[in-house]
Amino acid sequence: MNILSTFDFRQPAPGWRWPRDDAAGIETTRAGCAIDAGDRLVQIDGSGVHTRNGDSIELHFSPAHPGRGQLTLFFVGGFEHAGVRLDFQAKRIEVSTSQWHRPQPVATARLPRLRRGRHVLRVHKSEGAGDLIKLADVEVLLDDKPLVRAADLNVLPEMGVAIDVEGTRLHLHRFVHRGRPSGVPEFFHVAGWQMPNLPSIEANLESIERGIRAAAERGVQLLVTPETSLTGLFPTEPVTRKRQAVAAGEERIRRMLRETRGTPHLVVGLPVWERCGGRAVRYNGVRLYDPDGQVLLDGRKVHSCERDFWHGLRLHEATVEGVPVSLHVCHDGRYPELWTLPVMFGARLVIHPSNGGQVGGTIDAFEAQARQSTSTMHAFYLKVNGGGGSCLVSPHKFDNILAASDECRRDQPAFPLAGAPGECLLASRIRVHDAFGYWPVRSFRVSEDVARAYVDLYRGLGGRG
Repeated sequence: MNILSTFDFRQPAPGWRWPRDDAAGIETTRAGCAIDAGDRLVQIDGSGVHTRNGDSIELHFSPAHPGRGQLTLFFVGGFEHAGVRLDFQAKRIEVSTSQWHRPQPVATARLPRLRRGRHVLRVHKSEGAGDLIKLADVEVLLDDKPLVRAADLNVLPEMGVAIDVEGTRLHLHRFVHRGRPSGVPEFFHVAGWQMPNLPSIEANLESIERGIRAAAERGVQLLVTPETSLTGLFPTEPVTRKRQAVAAGEERIRRMLRETRGTPHLVVGLPVWERCGGRAVRYNGVRLYDPDGQVLLDGRKVHSCERDFWHGLRLHEATVEGVPVSLHVCHDGRYPELWTLPVMFGARLVIHPSNGGQVGGTIDAFEAQARQSTSTMHAFYLKVNGGGGSCLVSPHKFDNILAASDECRRDQPAFPLAGAPGECLLASRIRVHDAFGYWPVRSFRVSEDVARAYVDLYRGLGGRG
């Protein structure tokens, strides 16, 4: 197995939430960190260490008092865990899980007498029994000697980690995560280009071109524009019915992507026509282009609510530079399965082009709504709305707004009210590995029958997984 990440416990690192400088019981040293738990519990949070079934985690440590206290190494996330506890005083190893319907611990073994000096605790979590729902097997090794194994644990396949120290003093030297690379990059630079909803292809093209240039200068890898960004959202106006003008505008965008250095992948909204029942049917379309202007995704608004636009009735998914992405348009946000299903089957970035009206009210109200936008998905979410209120939100529970459009920032003149929306770039380099899809994945894992129903629904909606 490859080494996927390491942590030396000396300073903050991706995937780890390092305690405050004044955190009780933790002292950083040249050899890692010394933890003096005393009569308390000290936890080191590695909730962003993205493990999968088949991975192993190992902890290099040295106990100051080999006969006192406890050390626990967890797989943890989504309110589930599988933990291995070394009880130095009872001289016992325990494997415990969040399966509260089962007696805990689920497995135990005698802990060998520990000498002073360094030791290595290694826990391997492999795929166990099951058809659609895979259980997990856990094997525990101490200094390369297998000590205990627990089979068929019902815990999530993708989880973070945590370390607990209680009632003792010890030194943490190194953490190592091993496994096979998933192919999903750790970081990804994503942005939205907010632009006014105007009934002018020429004005919209000029705005999109400004957005492409601004994104290229920032090193953005994926740029998202609002719903029907090429024509504006004007269902009954001539601007959305001129097929030749729309085609010419699209070709201009593709040419600019090819000719501009460092261009990102780009999402553009536009009317598209398809033959259906012997006539040309108009759809509220969305296309994803690569930096060479090639179309990677040609989608339709799933549940259109505009006059003379028909429903697309298919999920939209793509992989952008290794990042699994799903997309739905404006009104589609009223249909939870359009984001929960793709996340259930692997999407970790949800993008939502919109032209749903002008933002208003207070910044506090905007932020409260934005913070909740990932509460049912545990993925990153980017909304780009022509009328303002655009935001990029992480899966974290608190302080999760990564970027907001200019009129919804606290440093704009109208604060505490939202300002007048306008053209702007909102961007952030997201850590994709922080997205685990916990909540949809737990829904999938209710039972084999439920999982099979979700697979059928996903495939029926055109899911690509």
